[in-house]
This record gives sequence, structure tokens and C-alpha cells, in this order.
Amino acid sequence: MLGKQVAPEFVTIVDNGTQEHERGALNVDDEGCPCERTVLVDRGKLASYLHDSISAKHYGVAPTGSGRRESFRHIPMPRMRSTYMENGPHTRDEIIKSVSKGIIAETFTNGQVQIGAGDFTFYIKNGWLIEDGKITAPIKDINIIGNGPEALRNVTMVADDSKLDFGGWTCGKDGQSVPVSQGIPTTLVSKLVVGGENV
Repeated sequence: MLGKQVAPEFVTIVDNGTQEHERGALNVDDEGCPCERTVLVDRGKLASYLHDSISAKHYGVAPTGSGRRESFRHIPMPRMRSTYMENGPHTRDEIIKSVSKGIIAETFTNGQVQIGAGDFTFYIKNGWLIEDGKITAPIKDINIIGNGPEALRNVTMVADDSKLDFGGWTCGKDGQSVPVSQGIPTTLVSKLVVGGENV
């Protein structure tokens, strides 16, 4: 899929290891490779993967400084550092007004992802109901379930309010945990499974 359209043209997603004082910021990764700002999705097209030295050699590309490990007792593997979507052309108010029935998922917890397939589930810690373009009520005890590549294809609007979440996030993979940052602007996904029902 490299070089192919995986999302609308206004979607750009980055994994950045160079942001000072952020969780996941590194001068070099755990293999000694310099960290960089890696553009994963560039204006809707898949531009790169995250690589440690082994995967980079396999694919014949340069490492992206993404070889991370929990401690010296663990082996390095390709891992996120600070992953975020950049600003889009819309506003948060425009997005809310465009929704006849939906939810705002503000903060998440207890997420799980099946890495190969991209299937995910997240529990919404804080959220609100949208009805006829207006925020009407808080929601609780809601899960969202979907598939990453499919959700990207179903993005229809992205706002200009991107920011990093300072929640002290940790990424778990193959039994290893490393500190990371993540962020996203207000983003409209046209369909996901919410609370076990298609909405």
C-alpha cells in the first residue's frame, strides 16, 4: 500500500521522536539510530512504516529511529514514539454542526489493537452525544470498535485543533511497555461500531 491513497487528502499522520520533553522523545533509539520525524500518511497517501534496523534491512530502506525496548533485558522492535494527526481544513464547530446523530469521543482508556489486522477497541472515558448538530448530553460506559485502515478511509472531516494528549500514555507490544505521546484534532469518522451497535 505504500504510495497509495489510504485516507482523504487532508489527512497527514506523523510519528515524531524529536519533540523536546514529550513522552517518546529520544535523541537516538535503543539501537543507536538517530530519531526523526517520520511521516506515515502524507496528504492521504501511505508514505512510510516505522522501522528498526532489522525491518529496515528487510525492506531495503533506512531505519526511522523507531527501534525501542522496555529495558536492557528486552530486544528492540519497531515502536511508536509520539504519533499524531496534523491539522485539517475544518473547524470543530463545523464538524459538530454536520452531525445529525453521533458522539464525541473526548478521552479514551483501555485500548487494544490487533496489530496485523488493525482491529481496535477503546473505552470512552469522557464523551458527549450529538443530536441535530448540537451537543446534548454526556455519555458513559461506551466502547468504540473498528478497524484502523477502514476508519481512515471513513474520515470525512478534520479540524484545525490538533494537540498532544499529556495523559502519560504507555504503549504495550509483545509484553513490553514504553512511554509514548499521541494526539489528534477533532476528526469526523462517518461510521464505527459504538457500544456494540452500528450507528
